[in-house]
Amino acid sequence: MTQLLNKDLHRLFYVLVLLNVTQWSNAQGPDAKWFAPQPKDTRRELTEQRYHYELAKSALSKNKLEEYQKNYAKLGDYPLVPYLDYMQLKKNIYDFEFSKIDTFFTANEGSYLEYRLRSHLLHALAKRRKWRDFNSYYTPNMRQQSLLCMSLYARIATGDNQAYSEVSDIWIQGKSQPKDCDPLFKKWRKHGGLTDDIAWTRFDNAIQNKKISLARYVVRFMSEKNKAYAKEYLGIHAYPARIKQQRRFSEQSLKTQQIIAHGIRRFARIDPLKALEYWERYEAQQLFPSDISTKTKVYLIKRLAFKGFVQEAETLIANSQELRQQDVIEQLIRESLRTQEYAKVIRLIDYLSPKAQASNRWRYWRARAQDELGAGNSDNSSTSIYQELSQTRSFYGFLSADLLNRDYTLEHKPSAVLPSTLLVVRKNPAIIRAKELWLKGSFREAQGEWHFATKNMPPVELAAAGHIARHWGWYNQGIHAMIRGNLWDDLDVRFPLAYRETVEKAASNTDIENTFIYAIARQESAFSEKARSSAGAMGLMQLMPATARQTAKKGGIKKHRDSLLLDPEYNISLGSRYLDELLEKYKGNRILAAAAYNAGPHRVNGWIKDTPADVPFDVWIETIPFKETRGYVQNVLAFSVIYAYRLGQPSTFITDNEINLPL
Repeated sequence: MTQLLNKDLHRLFYVLVLLNVTQWSNAQGPDAKWFAPQPKDTRRELTEQRYHYELAKSALSKNKLEEYQKNYAKLGDYPLVPYLDYMQLKKNIYDFEFSKIDTFFTANEGSYLEYRLRSHLLHALAKRRKWRDFNSYYTPNMRQQSLLCMSLYARIATGDNQAYSEVSDIWIQGKSQPKDCDPLFKKWRKHGGLTDDIAWTRFDNAIQNKKISLARYVVRFMSEKNKAYAKEYLGIHAYPARIKQQRRFSEQSLKTQQIIAHGIRRFARIDPLKALEYWERYEAQQLFPSDISTKTKVYLIKRLAFKGFVQEAETLIANSQELRQQDVIEQLIRESLRTQEYAKVIRLIDYLSPKAQASNRWRYWRARAQDELGAGNSDNSSTSIYQELSQTRSFYGFLSADLLNRDYTLEHKPSAVLPSTLLVVRKNPAIIRAKELWLKGSFREAQGEWHFATKNMPPVELAAAGHIARHWGWYNQGIHAMIRGNLWDDLDVRFPLAYRETVEKAASNTDIENTFIYAIARQESAFSEKARSSAGAMGLMQLMPATARQTAKKGGIKKHRDSLLLDPEYNISLGSRYLDELLEKYKGNRILAAAAYNAGPHRVNGWIKDTPADVPFDVWIETIPFKETRGYVQNVLAFSVIYAYRLGQPSTFITDNEINLPL
C-alpha cells in the first residue's frame, strides 16, 4: 500500500499531521483549555483515516472500485466520508439512483454537499428532460438563474401554464441570461408571451445598463413602429448632441420622453449646464412622468456637482424634497468641502435625512464647519459634538479625540462565550468538515462548508465560531463570523495578530510601522491568504501580479513567481516592500501611500495636482473622488490605531507630517 504513495503525498500527510499536533498550541486566554490538543491515539487514528481517504479518492477517480471499497471501509467516522459519497453519486449522476440520492440528501440536509449534489442532479434531469423528477427535487433556495429557468420550463412541460406569467420578469432584465434559459424563452415566445411593450422594456433596461449589444439584439423582436423609436434611441446614445434638435423630439409620447431623458443624461456628461438648459426647455413643452423627471434631474445634479457647479445643483434641490437623495447631497457637500465653503456645507447637511445627519461622518463635518465659521457656541456646539464622537471607535471618533487632545476610545468587549456553546459549535459536522478541508488546503470546499454551517447560527454561536476559527489560524472566517453576528466590539477576533512574526520581520526590514502593515492586510483581504480579486490582485496584501514582479525586480528577488503571492510570508514581505516604496514616494505620509496602494500612484498624483495647497488633510480624505478609496484610507488609518491597541503600543492617529499634506 505504501508504494501507492508518491513523495508529494507523503509530504502532504506530514504537513497535515504537524498541523494537527500544533494547531491548538497557541491558544491563549481563559478559553485555552477548550482548545487543548487532541489525544495522541486520536491523532494517530486521524492520520490513518486521511491516508485511506486519499487512496479511496484516487481509486474512485480511476474507477478502481475494489480498491476504493477496501479503503472506504477503513475510514470509520472520518469527517470527509460524505465527500466520497458525493463524488460517487456525482460520478454516476445519470444513473438516477434516487433511493441513494435521497438517502444522501437526508443524511446531509442543509449542507454544502447537499446543495452541490442537488444542483448536479437538477442539471442532469433537465438534460434528460425528466421534468416531473426535476419538479420534485427543485427547491427555491438554489439561487441559480439557470436552475430557475429550468424550473419554469419543467412546470410548463408538466402542464403548469401559470409559469408562463413569471418568465417576462426574467427576460426584461437589462443583461444577458444564461444559455440554459434559451429553451424557456423560446417556448414562452411561441406561447405569445413576448409583447411589443415587453420587448421595449428590455431594450430600455439594456440601454440604461449600458448593454448596447443586447439592446440591438432586442430590436429584432419589435414592431416596425418601435424599431423606429429604437433607432432614434440608439442614435442619441451615440450622438448626445442631437438633443439640441428640439423639433426632432416634439412628439408627445412615453417613448419619445424616454429618448429625451436619456439624451439629456448623456449630454450632461459633456456639458451639464447646457444639458440643464435644454432639459428645462423640454420640460416646458412636455409633461414627463415623475420617475423619468426625477431620475434625470438627479443625474443632472450629480454632473453639475462633479463639474463644480454646486450653486446650480443646490438650486435644483432647494425646493424639491424628491431630489434630496442622500448620495446626491453628499456629493454636493464634498464639493463644498473641497472649495472650503463651510456655510454651504452646513446648509447642505441640513438637507440630509435626520438619520444621515446623525451619522458620525456628518456630525463631524457640521462641527468642523462651525469651527471654521466661528459658530461653535450653540447648544449643539462643535465641542459637544467632538466629545460625543470621541467616545466611538471610528475614523471620525479618532479625529475628534485628536482635536480634544484625548485618548482614543477602543470599546473592546470580548465575547462572552460559554464552554458549552464552544463545544456545540466544535461538534457541528459542517464545522468539523470545514476544519479538515482547510487543513488539507481545499479552501473552496472549506469556505463552502463554513458558510453553510454559520449562515443560520444565532449570535452566541457565531461568537463561538469566530473564536474557534481564530484559534485554528483561519483568521478570515473568524472575522466574518463576528461581522455576521454584529459582534463589533470583540477586537481579539475582528483584528487578530495574524502572522505576527512575519509582520514584525517585514517591519524591521523596511521603515514601516507594524501597525500600518497589519492595517493594510486587514483592509485588503481580512487575512484571507488565498484571496483573489476580480481585478487579479492576490494574497493577504492583494498585490497585482505586475506590481509584484516590478517590486521583486527592484528588490533583487530572482526567484519570484506569481504563485508565491498566495504564500503569506512572501506576500507580506513583498507587499511591505511595495508599501515602503509608496511611503518613500510620499515622504512618509500614510494617507497618500494608502490611497496610492488602493487606487494607484498615477491617480493619487492627479488628485494631488488638482488640490489647492491649503486644503486640510481631513478635507482631502473626505473629497477623494473614489468612494472605495475614501473608505479604504479611513479604515486603514483607524485600523492602525486599533492594532496599536492590540499590540500594546502607543499610537498617533495622524502625524504632524500628515496634518500638513505635502501637496
